[in-house]
Amino acid sequence: MNALLWTGAGALGLWLGMPNPLVQLPMLALLYPAALFALGREATSVRRALRAGWLCGFVGASACMYWVAIPVHEFGGLPWPLAAPCALFMGLYIGLYGGLFAVLAHKLTSKEDSLSPWQIALGLGLGWYLLEWFRGWFLSGFPWLSLASAFAPWPLLVQGVSVVGTYGLSGVLVGLVCLLFPPLKSKPFWRTLPVWGGVLCFALLLVFGWWRVELVYPLDAPTTTTVPVEPDAPDVPGVPVEPGVPVALVQGNLDQNVKWEPSMQRLTVQRYLTLSTEALAFPAPGVGRPSLLLWPETAMPFDYQRNKAFPSQIRAYASEHNIALLFGSPGFRRVAPPATDKTDTFNRAYLVTAGEDSGWYEKEHLVPFGEYMPPFLDIPFLRPLLQGVGNFTSGEKIVPLTVVLPSAVPDTAPADTVAPRNPPDKPLVLGVLICYETVFPELARQRVADGAEVFVNISNDAWFGRSAAPEQHLQLTLLRAVEQGRWLMRATNTGLSAFIDPAGRVRARSTLFTAQTLSARVVPLRNRTVFFHVEPWLPALALLVFLGLCRGCFFGHSKPYNP
Repeated sequence: MNALLWTGAGALGLWLGMPNPLVQLPMLALLYPAALFALGREATSVRRALRAGWLCGFVGASACMYWVAIPVHEFGGLPWPLAAPCALFMGLYIGLYGGLFAVLAHKLTSKEDSLSPWQIALGLGLGWYLLEWFRGWFLSGFPWLSLASAFAPWPLLVQGVSVVGTYGLSGVLVGLVCLLFPPLKSKPFWRTLPVWGGVLCFALLLVFGWWRVELVYPLDAPTTTTVPVEPDAPDVPGVPVEPGVPVALVQGNLDQNVKWEPSMQRLTVQRYLTLSTEALAFPAPGVGRPSLLLWPETAMPFDYQRNKAFPSQIRAYASEHNIALLFGSPGFRRVAPPATDKTDTFNRAYLVTAGEDSGWYEKEHLVPFGEYMPPFLDIPFLRPLLQGVGNFTSGEKIVPLTVVLPSAVPDTAPADTVAPRNPPDKPLVLGVLICYETVFPELARQRVADGAEVFVNISNDAWFGRSAAPEQHLQLTLLRAVEQGRWLMRATNTGLSAFIDPAGRVRARSTLFTAQTLSARVVPLRNRTVFFHVEPWLPALALLVFLGLCRGCFFGHSKPYNP
């Protein structure tokens, strides 16, 4: 197969493997590293390998990231001929890593007489891992389109992230793909053993996934419970509900174009209160009346601390209905004497419990061009993208939110119905991740290290319209639940809202651009995965093994491979 066909196959595989407007076929995503491997192996020089791999990655990534042009056109005001190249710029950046991988493939396979197929596959798998890890860190990080995220719809295949993380699973998959390639030269039959080894490793990956999905986190958990009426009362039969905490997500579906206008504030508050009342009055079967309500990122588009009308209305609602409520709203802090107008603006998640403010979380990892403008790219036409309030400041209050959830009998239940009680001395610890923060594995791990028992993700993907971006974001978010073994609750303004269990199964999800609520029971967990323990050491360990394995390909000569 010539270079042009490999380039097209790799780009098409990446586009079809990731969420796209047509159809997602996850397994085709493996065509992308396979094409890069072939392009690098067949290139006659490092320069040609870099160019061919970069072109393949550029075409595929640009097609996947087409939605970048939508907010630049709709909210930045640029005409399409100027907005469309923004997606191409992202493709050029992500494609560069494809080019570097092709160079690595070229260098390793040029030593095919001195490296075994196993060593080549291991080196390429480690190289892919290190490239994804670096991309997730460099220039504040952009780990979008991680290879493992393509398999988020298939829980059996992503359980490996609980051991080696998302970047690690991407590397494992790439190594297995490279094992399946036949050698360049005619070899004896025994040289096909690596192919069977790759098949066996892939089977073991599926067996591990089956064990974790079916045995560690089975769906057929008990659906009834016995609960005491009072803390010291004997057990009595409970209502037919699943174990856990009843939670409702509220998706308001407010138009991003008018959301920040002062005239919309009253309508916005009323929309969320009305939807919340519906969720409380008509609990989902098997869930019961929610004890916790989640509203999206910047659901309340005003200064919650200083506004004189709406915050008291929200607190009164939480007190009247005896619930805990978490929602997004900008927060402000004056950083200079009163004679000046300079303030810091934060993207916050506020927690209200039974009518009282219980604390807030401030987003620490901001979105370039969406929440702050890099100083060297502070261009006037891009400022309308800054969520209606200007530049945000990275959060300083990075702590979990703790809430003691109230217990209540559903309003529609019979008089003798017993409601499940939450232990009064065991508050629920929420690990909050706002919007873009869910694409960074290290942030989710830090929440667990701080004691989080469940993840809360509030987001606003309204910027990207009816594109593939919300689905891509959801699938990246899903991997955080599997990596850390936690339930994840995701409330968004226009979708996609979802409940995700620790095995990566989407238990409930919303549709795009509809006002609706979702209810489910989430189980607080305190166990820690293998990945939690090894994550700080994985990059250094991978780099050491990679350098030890590949040093001969870049420095000096390797000894001949004699199997």
